[in-house]
Amino acid sequence: MTAIAFVFVLVAAACASDDDSDTADTEAPAATEAPAATEAPAPADDDMADDDMADDMAMDQAGDFCGMGTGEPATGEPIVIGNVTTSVPGIDFSSGPLMMQAYFDCVNDNGGIHGRPIQMVWENDNATPEDAAAAARKLIETDQLVAIGGGFSILDCPVNAAYYEEKGYNVVLAGVPGECFSSPNIAATNMGPAYSLLGAAQAVIAKGPVNKVVTTTGVSPAAEYANSLAGLFIQQSGLEWEDVQYELPIQDATSVALDLVSRAGDGGGVLLNYTPPEGLKILKAAEEQGLIDRVIWGASTPLNDSSVVVALGAAWEGKVNVNAEFSLLDDPRPDVELYRQVSAEYWPESPLGSFQQMGFVAGRIIVHALLSMDPADLDDPVAVNAAIGAVKNFQSDHLCKPWYFGGLPQGNVPNNWDYNVVPDGVDRMIDESGCFEIAAIDPILVAVREAEAAGGLTSDEPNNWKGGLGSGG
Repeated sequence: MTAIAFVFVLVAAACASDDDSDTADTEAPAATEAPAATEAPAPADDDMADDDMADDMAMDQAGDFCGMGTGEPATGEPIVIGNVTTSVPGIDFSSGPLMMQAYFDCVNDNGGIHGRPIQMVWENDNATPEDAAAAARKLIETDQLVAIGGGFSILDCPVNAAYYEEKGYNVVLAGVPGECFSSPNIAATNMGPAYSLLGAAQAVIAKGPVNKVVTTTGVSPAAEYANSLAGLFIQQSGLEWEDVQYELPIQDATSVALDLVSRAGDGGGVLLNYTPPEGLKILKAAEEQGLIDRVIWGASTPLNDSSVVVALGAAWEGKVNVNAEFSLLDDPRPDVELYRQVSAEYWPESPLGSFQQMGFVAGRIIVHALLSMDPADLDDPVAVNAAIGAVKNFQSDHLCKPWYFGGLPQGNVPNNWDYNVVPDGVDRMIDESGCFEIAAIDPILVAVREAEAAGGLTSDEPNNWKGGLGSGG
């Protein structure tokens, strides 16, 4: 199994490589001008940018430029970080790390980390525990990377969380299975499929489904956990719940769509927990079979993707409630504008979407931690991981509330407020809800909220972009 330098994956747009050669070193690209900053709209009175809030708690600002923003290419020895990611047919999370690499490329064009470039390598776990374990050990013991960050995997957390803790690594990633949120040394930029589908269930149930709500995802090691919190909320709301899992990739989307709507019954609800290609198959099949209005549709975060909205078209305008763990893709505030600019310049073939936002925000957090350090310590894994673990109250326009590492003994869910968005029928999602609180129905999130209330981790007020509510921008 080979660590692949993401710069080559960006060119090839490949999910995983069969090449057995060593990871190639990458050079910093030629200097380009940093994307220009944009001015954020004036906040509403109750926005988190309120002067009293700023006086009460100084925030780590994400900023509006890449890294040091110098416009000069970084030189010297690279700072190498890596991750474990799942990229197999039907379960492909590569777009998140690819977006993080795009951001790192922009950072490297703008001074890097105190003048040094960042190099990203990754290992594909191939959706097998053996490969996931071998990948983590290769990155730490053979490659001797200073940090593990930005991974998107169905197996990395359950297989490697204890190993990372033993080795002293504080890991920032996009979480999928429950162990990504129940491990003290792991903090995710997202809230993961379980909390995200719970948020979608909250939105769908608010619209009044009758009798029954069906949740569905693909067969995987994380499948049972992925839909469990939504199921608990559905039952607590007095409705019947059924969970259905299908083999991936989906081969007969028409049969799946018919089966789901039949199980839910007229006026019921259907909640999808799939990556964009698989979820889109089901929704398009439902359209072809005239099933759109038979049930209330909902979905977890991955379907918050501009390419999905375009593919769905006018028939789905306002018809599927997608839980968005990050701000609207056309939010005009500086950090989201920077994401769009980086995507356009460094990865123009990629659609805008939540997976890409997860990777971008992970990159921002890692760069923020590295820039906070004494440059003499950047090759010391102990110092680097201490800096990552020390990140608190990190403000980003992508998130409803500031992010923090936490290091909480019961686990970390720093992203626990989000939005309900629906397709506009053309090319974007629009916000129906503003920031809302994910229901604390499990012990982990209950404990997280108690820790937040004690102070020092994040702010108290949600960071709504008021201009986006109901307009999409």
